[in-house]
Amino acid sequence: KGMIWLSNVGCKGDETNVEWCPHSPWGRHDCDHEMDAGVCCIGKGKPAGEKAPGPSYACAGGENKVDNGSTRLVGCKNAGCRLEVRHNDEWGTVCDGGFTEKNAKVVCRSLGLPGGFVVKRYGGNYNMQGFGKVWLSDVHCNGAESWVGSCRHKGWGDNRCSHSDDVGVCCGDRPQYGSVREMRTAGIHVPPCQPKGASVRFFEACNHRGRRGDLYQGEYPKLSAASCDNDSEQCRVDSCSVPPGALSSMSIPAGVRVTLFSQYFFGGSTRAFTGPVDVRCLVSYGWNDRARSVKIETV
Repeated sequence: KGMIWLSNVGCKGDETNVEWCPHSPWGRHDCDHEMDAGVCCIGKGKPAGEKAPGPSYACAGGENKVDNGSTRLVGCKNAGCRLEVRHNDEWGTVCDGGFTEKNAKVVCRSLGLPGGFVVKRYGGNYNMQGFGKVWLSDVHCNGAESWVGSCRHKGWGDNRCSHSDDVGVCCGDRPQYGSVREMRTAGIHVPPCQPKGASVRFFEACNHRGRRGDLYQGEYPKLSAASCDNDSEQCRVDSCSVPPGALSSMSIPAGVRVTLFSQYFFGGSTRAFTGPVDVRCLVSYGWNDRARSVKIETV
């Protein structure tokens, strides 16, 4: 039943995939299903290749990469792997423009793997750009294709994509993460988001002098000089520019409580302030520690 994809197949014997043997164009033939070919495999066969060196990743079936001769997943992280396809005996990447999860499922099925999820801009967001040709863009699979190269697309090599647009694919179950910290640890790109809720302005020196920066409502388990990681909101708040060791004064609006912690992840000694209040110098309130984490909440 269904399509007859190949006819006039003439392999030399050293191909790694029957799709790379010379054959008539895909789906063009004078055959019916009474002429379907059969295969009987006997003997020890070709020994399995060595596992790729490096760590294993669930998105590639537990391997560092997976390759069937025409499609491969390489450059894997926990978030996914870069998709590459082979054309004219040359490997190249696939642009993520219009790439859907239906396409990803075709990729994974062709590799003998379950599932299929798209990782947009895998090349740019995860610093895993490929090199050489970008072979495909505007790929549209109906889900029944034998490999992603059989899906409708703009044409081999016909695109304006860069390798920052290289698409990634994860085969298997989509990983579940409980916080943005876990996502970043796993190598997953978490885009910036717009701050929401009340904000508190901190100053580097007493009496509201020196460098200043704003923190918005939320929990900040690990302050750094470059950014503040709002873990509960699963986003980055990039407006924090005050070094955590120099939070010396702050301006708190009405209805907002600020709790300072001397250790990361809300440990150590604490000091809480409820607005409206201008804290001109934390030392005068008996706070001599560095603020390594902060909670800001409405009351």
